Amino acid sequence: MAGHRVTVVCRPDEQAALASQGVDLDIGRRDGRPGKHIGLPAAPGRAKAPDCLGLLDPAAAEPSDFDLVILAMAEPQYAAPELASLVARIGAADCPVISMMNMVPSSYLRRLGGINVERLDHVYASAAVWKALDPRRITAASPDAQAIRLDPTRPGRLTVTLASNFKIAPFAEAKDQRLLTQLCQDIICGQDGGVAPPMRLIPYDDRLFVPLAKWPMLIAGNYRCRRLDGALTTIAAAVHADLAETQRIYEWVANMLLRAGAAPEDLVPFAKYATAAQSLRLPSSVARGLAAGAVAVERVDRLVAEVAAQQGDYLPELARIVASVDHALDENRQAAARTKPAEGIRK
Repeated sequence: MAGHRVTVVCRPDEQAALASQGVDLDIGRRDGRPGKHIGLPAAPGRAKAPDCLGLLDPAAAEPSDFDLVILAMAEPQYAAPELASLVARIGAADCPVISMMNMVPSSYLRRLGGINVERLDHVYASAAVWKALDPRRITAASPDAQAIRLDPTRPGRLTVTLASNFKIAPFAEAKDQRLLTQLCQDIICGQDGGVAPPMRLIPYDDRLFVPLAKWPMLIAGNYRCRRLDGALTTIAAAVHADLAETQRIYEWVANMLLRAGAAPEDLVPFAKYATAAQSLRLPSSVARGLAAGAVAVERVDRLVAEVAAQQGDYLPELARIVASVDHALDENRQAAARTKPAEGIRK
């Protein structure tokens, strides 16, 4: 943990599993050498030392006790009352926040200037949640490492299938940026045996659009892992089945970001993304969630479509993706509604 004390806020069942099993990360090295395993114990309460994670439920977490907050769950989860209350307390405590979510909070988008954030409320599970955070105290990261949980009964056991650095946009406040820079330096100084860590935090001083570099990737890859007939495919297959179409979608989203104010160096070239996608041999989490009956998923597809509409632009392929996700969610919600009365009768 680079000498820092880290506390994870999670559900009671996750706390129980983490406390008994700890955290195990299997991470492939970027230089192709044998992978690295990281094991760390966890215990209830705030972390008291760098070598043991702390565990708290949302109601027990007091944001003012911490120097930095990291948001790392899917956006719809924050609409739950206990998590919405926690985000409100984070905002009231004026804590610096880093979002590592695919769905960048609207409070961060307000810093960009080239996007009408007021017209985006409907794409978030609960837009009111993000209005509690001061845009000057929040930043965001992209792209994120790809990790999978092979055993759902072990929430702390993760396999990182694509190790990538977290590129973090600058904070608006100088004191927050100094904290971020120090954290990034501590991680580098804590490298194992002179070997660079497989993933690093890279802070930027002036590149606000860096977190949005994930948008072309998500639309061209992740959101195309569910076919129109409902069948799932891997990210690698979604990208490489028709590479020309994938490139057209990817570059359309990238051009939209350039018009909004991004610089070319903020984004990842398509060729680099296509090469990295070859190692992504599972369907995306959003596709798996829809197949498993999720009634809410991150709507980056709708977010991108809405921002493009603000520019007067439209992509038929993206419209089909949005319609497909809408249809899957409608079916899942109807199925969930049908099961509720039966469960009530059994009780």
